Amino acid sequence: MRAHGDFSRTADRTPGMTVLTVDLVHHPAHSVLTLHGELDFASSDRVPPLIDAVVKAGRRRLVVDTVGLTFCDSRGLRALIHAERALAALGGGMELVNVHGRLLRLLDITGLTGVLAITTGPGAGQAVRK
Repeated sequence: MRAHGDFSRTADRTPGMTVLTVDLVHHPAHSVLTLHGELDFASSDRVPPLIDAVVKAGRRRLVVDTVGLTFCDSRGLRALIHAERALAALGGGMELVNVHGRLLRLLDITGLTGVLAITTGPGAGQAVRK
């Protein structure tokens, strides 16, 4: 099952800002949520329904591919933390893959590299390709 969408509120955006687009694909053992653009105050409220879709599809493991994520603020981080907690409460979990640049620095500064499962180096995204 595949879901794709532009979850932006362009009226709230400054011209030239990147919006959030997502691609959600369900595999037999897990789901992959690919993020492109900005995960922030204007788009973070779109994450909980996606987590609900993962759970309703019978998956307890979520891979979040951040290769196309260009920005993440505190609301975006909160959405990721809530997603991980929701899946953990069901006996599952979440992994962030292809974490890079500012997002990696933000996760490190906030101490979330010790809380969230994060893959950055060689082999990052292997679950995405499976």
